[in-house]
Amino acid sequence: MRIGVDARKLRDGGIGTYIRNLLTVFVMRPGGNEYVVFLLEDDLGSFAHPGSTAEEIRVQARKYSVAEHWHLARAARRAQVDLYHSPHYTLPLPLQCPAVVTVHDLIHVRFSRFFPAGAGIYARTIAGAAVRKARIVLVDSTHVRDDVQEMLGVSPDRVRVVPLGIAKEFSRRSTADTERFLKERSLPSAYILYVGARKKHKNLALLIDALERLPRPERLPLVLSGPPWRLGHPLAQRAQRAGVLSCIHFAGVLRNEEELALLYSGAALYVQPSLDEGFGLPPLEAMACGTPVLASSAGALKETLGDAAVLLPPSEPEVWSEAIVDLLRDSLRREGLIRKGIARSRAFTWDRTAELTMAAYREALQVV
Repeated sequence: MRIGVDARKLRDGGIGTYIRNLLTVFVMRPGGNEYVVFLLEDDLGSFAHPGSTAEEIRVQARKYSVAEHWHLARAARRAQVDLYHSPHYTLPLPLQCPAVVTVHDLIHVRFSRFFPAGAGIYARTIAGAAVRKARIVLVDSTHVRDDVQEMLGVSPDRVRVVPLGIAKEFSRRSTADTERFLKERSLPSAYILYVGARKKHKNLALLIDALERLPRPERLPLVLSGPPWRLGHPLAQRAQRAGVLSCIHFAGVLRNEEELALLYSGAALYVQPSLDEGFGLPPLEAMACGTPVLASSAGALKETLGDAAVLLPPSEPEVWSEAIVDLLRDSLRREGLIRKGIARSRAFTWDRTAELTMAAYREALQVV
């Protein structure tokens, strides 16, 4: 089977993690298949190497552009792929071969008020066209399965739940390595951690409000992944009004999963207050690194994290501040969550994701 994969979002957060890990497993274990990977110029060389079954093809079309439909359809036709997989919710309209599309979430549709005007309509239109064209629709969770059926009208018999995986790099790091990393990054020795985007649906305002309510002696610093925000940023202004601006630190850009594992390992507690998630990779990665997790019960988080995390409604900062204090004080409960979290994270592997995805590929080629 000759499989084409659109990998232009290789550097785009969670979708990039999905593409990178899925293709790595496929290329390492080809099973007689060939892979044609469509990439932006800067990412050429990511998968093709001597002895590899991957062929890389450069495409110039911008992501979510009108031109991408024609550029990618033409590239797939010229490459003579048997099947085309889009790892995000868009498919080239003129595509002629069978296709599979992955929908990670419909947050742009469900929370359109958080995005620029028209973004929700655009997302519904593009995702709707993609799921109608695809023979099989992959989703990360039953939560997203229900959303695509409800919002996009996809028939249940065409939807397959394929959970994401946790890379082997995510494990508890030694105290010495962690302390060295934190010192290099000028980070505190004990902190509460959040990893991910700072979009409105991530609900970081709740963390700021909860931080304000923590008793001063137990107000651990909050560390956010990524670069510092500008002082005019709405979250910075909220933190300044709450009197907690000096309590918030930034880890800077993380270059690889090793550095991310070190950041997780140094945290006293990981927090995920999202209003919606299609899966929830960061809290699961934190669990794999032996960090207890406090998360919202919204979206797929309850499904992904199970009883290995403390789950709370995403709208009550008083409840969050109380839960943070309780977890920091109760070492026995923390140890119990750590044990459960490590066991939970081990149930999610990229090998399993690849296995279920390959089954969907084969099924798509059999559908007539």
